[in-house]
Amino acid sequence: MGNERALDFAMSFTHLLLVLLLCPIAGRAQHTDTLRFHSTAFGAERSVVVHLPEFQRYASAQVRMPVIILLDGQHEWFIDPLLNDIRFLQYTHEVPQAIVVTVPHGDRVAESAPDSIDQPAMPLLELLTEELPPLLEPYNPGDITVLVGHSFTASFALYAYLTAPEAFDAVIALSPLHLVERSLPLVADRLQRVKDERVLVAVGGTERLKDGGHHADLTAAMRSAAPARTEGRLQLREYPSAGHTALPIIAFPDLLATLFAPYALRDTLAAVDDAYKLVQAPPPPDQLVKELEGTWGFLDGTLPWDLAEANGLLSRLESSGYMDHVVALLHRAIALYPNEYYFHAWLGQALMDRDPGAARASLLKAREVQDRHARNDADYEEMKAEIEGMLK
Repeated sequence: MGNERALDFAMSFTHLLLVLLLCPIAGRAQHTDTLRFHSTAFGAERSVVVHLPEFQRYASAQVRMPVIILLDGQHEWFIDPLLNDIRFLQYTHEVPQAIVVTVPHGDRVAESAPDSIDQPAMPLLELLTEELPPLLEPYNPGDITVLVGHSFTASFALYAYLTAPEAFDAVIALSPLHLVERSLPLVADRLQRVKDERVLVAVGGTERLKDGGHHADLTAAMRSAAPARTEGRLQLREYPSAGHTALPIIAFPDLLATLFAPYALRDTLAAVDDAYKLVQAPPPPDQLVKELEGTWGFLDGTLPWDLAEANGLLSRLESSGYMDHVVALLHRAIALYPNEYYFHAWLGQALMDRDPGAARASLLKAREVQDRHARNDADYEEMKAEIEGMLK
């Protein structure tokens, strides 16, 4: 395992990392499961669709991703753009990887319009809070749940947040139209007390052919709620160009990115200059790991370190020669994503000069994991040859 061979491997491996960083959507497709079950709440068979990022199968039990629930799953015109928004914002690192659940309705109005904001229960709420969580448990869900609805289901989302407050950490309500004069002041009351939750509301234009049927009532209800007392935890955003039906396509990506802004801004460790060199020396490796883990908090839960973040921080440290830090962080990355072979290979490359025995063990592990989890990758044979070459 000489220096020349190590350099050749490092160059090939850098190419692999760039492919993984720049093409996560094309190279790593999402996995979708349709779950059919008998709903006791509705007394009928129901279904939900679970959309999973491909890299979830590489993760350990430590990686517990947030859950985003999209109501109105029976409408392709609504669901497909929202799913694409989520994937694009994940690609641009504005939104974390998540378990996304779409919930179709039989009769959306009957299922999502409570008679009163004080109504103690509804079948749809029972489905979401009692029947859905056990169905999601095999996917290792995290401790953050976001509920998204439009029109009647947006009104239901506000009702659900008030009626089952422990079930939802955030709500995105796109032009709610039912009982808002009662629900929004109560939402503000709760958010004034609870610091780790968010409710984001959108409305379209004032014109009759835009969102005029809902604008006046919704903005009046928001004024009555006095959202300033929530210190930004309750927000109403107006989109003058949007009609009621177009609002989800126009407003949802903005509200979702707003909700997850702390995630998008958290990767500030090991900043680099224009030459991709660190602008200042990092703290010792153990301290850097602690600082990294300290950035994972979000609302009242955690958002785990994802692959793009790991790649970025590791490559910045490596480019400035901080290999002790790279080794320490690779061990943390492997604990989170033990079935991602390139972390094992990267560790093997990083250990070559300092511990040939450990380097060989990591490279052997990389080949084992690659055979189990990456046989369908386009560059499988190329990277297999690189790793085997390092083992000679």
